[in-house]
Amino acid sequence: MGVAYTGTKTETGEYAEIVQEIYSDSPTFRGETIEIVEGHKSGLDIYESSAAITFTAANYGAVTTDNVILKAQKSIVNLNTFNAEGIIDEVSLKGTRFQRSMKAGAYNVVSDEFDQKVLIQVQPAISAKLESWVWNGATTATKTAIAALVPGAGQGSISAGAQALVAAMPVTLFDSVPVRMLYNDSQSKTVPGAGLGEYLKVDPPVAVTTATIVAEYVKIYNRIPDEVLVMTGDDAPIIYAPKAHYKLIKTVNSVQGVALQENFVGNSFNDMYFNDIKIIFVDLVGFTIVAQKKNLMLVMDLLSDSSQLIIEKEANASTRRILKLINSMTTWVVKQKWNVLYNG
Repeated sequence: MGVAYTGTKTETGEYAEIVQEIYSDSPTFRGETIEIVEGHKSGLDIYESSAAITFTAANYGAVTTDNVILKAQKSIVNLNTFNAEGIIDEVSLKGTRFQRSMKAGAYNVVSDEFDQKVLIQVQPAISAKLESWVWNGATTATKTAIAALVPGAGQGSISAGAQALVAAMPVTLFDSVPVRMLYNDSQSKTVPGAGLGEYLKVDPPVAVTTATIVAEYVKIYNRIPDEVLVMTGDDAPIIYAPKAHYKLIKTVNSVQGVALQENFVGNSFNDMYFNDIKIIFVDLVGFTIVAQKKNLMLVMDLLSDSSQLIIEKEANASTRRILKLINSMTTWVVKQKWNVLYNG
């Protein structure tokens, strides 16, 4: 990491506070948006089950047919492990305001003010990065696999638009939720194993603007299965929308007023609904998802790993310090055929 200082080192008057960068919030890691699954070192088994019933004419004798089909499938979900690490060398801060909080002695170059005002930003920067990865990013291998799929307009095929969105995503060390919906190796799909996900496709999507957003949300709403739409409480469906949609919604409501209040209802970023379905704005780009919260999973070793920064002295009498954070996580999707993916 190092310490990059730019600017003069001439003693003049100075602004008392150090202006800090803005980092996005991390509601996913507080369990507010999707299901958090902890306690797994390298991977876990996820089981899904179902039952199908067929009725026939009454039979008062011995059972001769099997009209009940029970299924149980196991998918193995492997975690990806990665880290952030760096070197903190505060020698470059001599001659700046930070040297005032360095202890006496040439060996002592640790600045308490630097720790309190600058180094403290490492944790929110890590959280913001991980939050964005959950919703927008794909591994190199998955990018290649999705690019190789044959696109099509109908249900059961990926759209060319989805392929373009994935190609434009940052390369990450685990697949984001929309990417996992598009491509996975679940054993619970109609066609088990690696390949296209089993999501409900909204077709055809158009560019979401103030002129189109209501019509596009109506498309999304109408794609939600009736069985899911009537769920309530913790099982109620949620619309996961790009943060950019919030501005469009507020603009549309402001411009067209009462005519749209029956569709988009709410007064704030954390309180917005479309036709009674809660909208949660996340770091999605291009995609919109509708799913029950428990259908979207973030699997990890420990949630606290995301905040366990190790900061200690470098070895061999070095004046520098080192930092490291190690994390293991990935995303997963269950009950795939009930989840809606706009732009899929």
